[in-house]
Amino acid sequence: MNSLKSFLVHVFYIFILCLIQISILNPIFFGWSTYIYILFIFIYSYHGNRFLFLFLSFIIGWIIDYCMNTGGNHAFSTTLSAFFRLRFLQFFDGKNYINKSDFSIYELPFIRKILYIFSLVLMHHFSLFILEIFKVAHFNKIILLRTILSSIFTTILCIIYFFFRKIKH
Repeated sequence: MNSLKSFLVHVFYIFILCLIQISILNPIFFGWSTYIYILFIFIYSYHGNRFLFLFLSFIIGWIIDYCMNTGGNHAFSTTLSAFFRLRFLQFFDGKNYINKSDFSIYELPFIRKILYIFSLVLMHHFSLFILEIFKVAHFNKIILLRTILSSIFTTILCIIYFFFRKIKH
């Protein structure tokens, strides 16, 4: 029963993040993209079911792709980020997260947390924009600049979320 409750909570998070992404964040930031749905990758339990996590990450990317008509770019980038999440965490925190069964991103020191979030967001955005640029015939925006600026905006939103969430605890 606990796993069903956890699954339903994650589905609710996916619904809310997709709703925010599609209805609020797509039309703002003057053409620069901010993708808050990647927050799901940081929220999901670090010791949870890995297959379910990859599947849910794919589903959230697929929903965004379906609503934005992007043909699988978000699904690929989100699944790729979910796959490498623990490797990035191990790089920034060593093996400390393995020793704790209830590890949370809130336990990371502030600088490591920012670097961890930024590097994972950067990888997500870079893979997303590479796929997008291969589909588009015109190169009207520089991919590296777009990746960095979008990563900064998304990282700021993630940090704001974790800051207010920490105050709430």
